[in-house]
Amino acid sequence: MIQIFCPECKTAYNVDEEILGKRVKCGMCNTYFTAELPTPEVAMPQPETAEPEPAADYTQGPGRLITCPHCWKHFDFRNINYISRHWDLIGDPVLGSDAQKRFLPIKFSANGMAIDEKGMECPEMACPYCHLKIPESMIELATSIFSIVGAPSSGKSYFLTTMLWQIRKCLPHYFDYNLTDVDSSFNSVLNEYESLLFMNNHPELPVSLPKTELQGSGYTNQIMMNGFPVDLPKPFIFALTPMPGHPRYEKERKELERNIILYDNAGEHFQPGHESINNLATNHLSFSDGIIFVYDPLRDTHMHNFCEKDDPQFQQESTNQLALLYEMAARIRKFSNLAATEKYRQPLIVAIAKFDVLRKSLGLQPDNQDYLLYDEDKMQYSLNLQNITNMSFLLREKMLEIAPEFVAAAEGFSETVYFVPISSFGCSPQKIENPQQENSSGKPMLGIIPNEIKPFWTEVPFLLHLYLHGLIPGTIQPPDGAEPLERCKFAGDSIIFAFPGSRHRCELPKIYWGTAVFCEENNKFYYLPEPGNYSRQKICKATSLNDQIDTGFWSNL
Repeated sequence: MIQIFCPECKTAYNVDEEILGKRVKCGMCNTYFTAELPTPEVAMPQPETAEPEPAADYTQGPGRLITCPHCWKHFDFRNINYISRHWDLIGDPVLGSDAQKRFLPIKFSANGMAIDEKGMECPEMACPYCHLKIPESMIELATSIFSIVGAPSSGKSYFLTTMLWQIRKCLPHYFDYNLTDVDSSFNSVLNEYESLLFMNNHPELPVSLPKTELQGSGYTNQIMMNGFPVDLPKPFIFALTPMPGHPRYEKERKELERNIILYDNAGEHFQPGHESINNLATNHLSFSDGIIFVYDPLRDTHMHNFCEKDDPQFQQESTNQLALLYEMAARIRKFSNLAATEKYRQPLIVAIAKFDVLRKSLGLQPDNQDYLLYDEDKMQYSLNLQNITNMSFLLREKMLEIAPEFVAAAEGFSETVYFVPISSFGCSPQKIENPQQENSSGKPMLGIIPNEIKPFWTEVPFLLHLYLHGLIPGTIQPPDGAEPLERCKFAGDSIIFAFPGSRHRCELPKIYWGTAVFCEENNKFYYLPEPGNYSRQKICKATSLNDQIDTGFWSNL
């Protein structure tokens, strides 16, 4: 046996002499190189042991950091563990006696694959701390994390399933992106939901998704951390990759490629008192690049007078969603070390769910509004920020009348808040009378007939996050006839004004500057000015892009 080293990352490999002169691939950085004997100046010391914990702390020496999608610990990619494959290597100190052993490799095959102590090639990787499986794309691509938050029974799972189904169709068609599973094992729950709702063999029969549980194989993993059993949420992991037709494919393809990680916690996880050393399910909030808060009007007593009373969901008990928002904000502040008066730098999208029960009473028809804009000269689509922002304004105005404390709490927490109406079904569910499908209370479950599903705007919250992080373009094109608003003033991060002929005072944050908003009283659009030095790029801190944002997206607005 001889020792060779990757010329890029200096990873050591023990190989047979017959490998010399052959083309091989590094298992750590994926660099192809010719196997040669090392010279003294490039030789690196070989790790002495293959312990389950990292060989060295990530702060020691250079190296690219990876954030585990399960436990959110940072580590040097050179310390990543591998999952043994030999049937005799059963039993892991972190995952239990039934799990395959994790190990820090010291021997690799010619094609760069780690070899366990029994001589078997091991292609699957794991976190050196929690020992849970990590897809290879976590090493190759940058990562963006988005968290889904909502009360119990608010429809988060239905929303997430419908959103992803719509996104998978929308991104390739309009924005030249593919959103694919990096590993089907991570997204098995969502794939089952998609099959149930959109690929059902009996679409004329009602179906129902199971409730997201606090613990369970589909939603959480249990590990031993510092001698204690700890439940960690299962992430949904996708790869976002530009297609060859993307306008930035040639020059910026690597900057656009990334892992997209989504978390769907049970609503009970966000209730006060559910956070503990044994339950770290919501710690991903402090690492998120953006949050989607699913607000359920049918669970809020303030909204009941505006909901359709014959909707079967109307029988559900109310939940204090304001308290849930406060709890979410408190946890983010604590784990992100934000001061009490400091605002969250990442976007918060408030998705007003089940909007089909509200649109008549509120007089808003988002399903008739196009959230996309086509440029005939460039032959490209962009996000229609005019329609989205105006819809956010109109919905915000309604919320200020009905639940002003929620609007104040959301905008007091985050610098960037959009209110987006969504409906996962576009229609009301119905009761499933089959006694085998009763819930824990013995009452009939609610289900939806797949043939009747007509979602609207479910993809908009996700697309907004992509726009705010520089991944897709957005355009503000005020409608014809929009009148400039002449009487207004700027105070800090807000614009203050009253529509002509009205005494109704409006105070709007930055995201509305430079857009046209609709005055229902005058039946007109009014264009809101913006300070000369203000740039829309400053709306959010795009940490996931390492500050490499395409400023052309905003400069062309």
